[in-house]
Amino acid sequence: MNIDVVVSKSGEFRKMLSYGQSPWLDNISRCMLDSGDLLKLVQNGIITGITSNPSIFEKAINSGKCGYPEKIKKLSEKKLTPFEIYDAITTEDIKSAAQILKPVYEKSGGSDGFVSIEVSPDIATDAETSTNEALRIFSLINEKNVLIKIPATKEGLEVIPILISKGINVNITLMFSLNHYVAVADAYIRGIKSALANGFNLSGINSVASIFISRVDTLVDKLLNDLITAAADHPAKKEKLTNLLGKAGVANSKIIFNKFNGIFGGAGFSALKSKGANIQRLLFASTSTKNPAYYDLKYVEPFIGKNTINTLPDETIEHIADHGKILPDTAAEEFDESLRIIKELSGFGIDLNGVGEKLQIDGVKSFEDAYEKLLNSIKNISNIV
Repeated sequence: MNIDVVVSKSGEFRKMLSYGQSPWLDNISRCMLDSGDLLKLVQNGIITGITSNPSIFEKAINSGKCGYPEKIKKLSEKKLTPFEIYDAITTEDIKSAAQILKPVYEKSGGSDGFVSIEVSPDIATDAETSTNEALRIFSLINEKNVLIKIPATKEGLEVIPILISKGINVNITLMFSLNHYVAVADAYIRGIKSALANGFNLSGINSVASIFISRVDTLVDKLLNDLITAAADHPAKKEKLTNLLGKAGVANSKIIFNKFNGIFGGAGFSALKSKGANIQRLLFASTSTKNPAYYDLKYVEPFIGKNTINTLPDETIEHIADHGKILPDTAAEEFDESLRIIKELSGFGIDLNGVGEKLQIDGVKSFEDAYEKLLNSIKNISNIV
């Protein structure tokens, strides 16, 4: 990312903030921390938070840059295991990022300026171990503006209310469907009620729910293309199917945004809000355009809304700075059209809740693979460098 160019064109990011949306960086590395690039992005209002995951750390460490090989060698001399080395590196990077973002956290009254770190994917199916690991990481980093990432899996839904009830900030990830979102919002609210019963100050507990957008289109477009091929002798049906390409991700997320407003803007949450509870902000994730035939800000410009976050990879940040057109409240637009699209997809046998289940399974597997590759790399570097 050309930081200086992005900083010189920061207007659209400031618009995001003025319209109630926080731009967060979907990346982290020691290079960004040590070079001052992250500080520049924060000080100039380009980003107000950071997300990370095993894939991001795997790419950073395997780049062979940023001093990671040297750091791994030094830690290995202490007879640490590959996991212990990974743990030391990631917690140090996250703590450094949290300290850079602390002024944002303080200025926002504790509602923004967060950095996220995920529990190890290899324990994602063990609720008790995930809970203990999340508590350990939060205590180890010891910064208020840290979010512990938990996947919206069956086991994750058990962990979320426990962590919230103990005053731990949580970012729920790998959420792809309306069913996923409703379950996640319910888990947060149950956790907040328990935290209140446990005597916690609710205003200090924060959570975000991360809905993934572009991956939905990737899978649904594949299903649609299979149906289009099968409908070669049925021109009218083929046309209807073709018109649905690239529309599922946006429609799905707009429906979830509407549900988000209904849950946290309704009477049901008002009693908790009056006792200091924070809205669980909706985070739009997977916002880079995977299909090069689609507009590169397809998953950014239609999703500006109050109390939301958009996580942005480096390239998407550059696209916003170069030609982004940020307008207020676009996430609330075309709700009826979104319902129509989902209904039409269902008529062709494409159920987005079912699509979401497959994507979640694939997402967990992807993070597990990245994590395993990372640990193997640390092991190899320890022996070679």
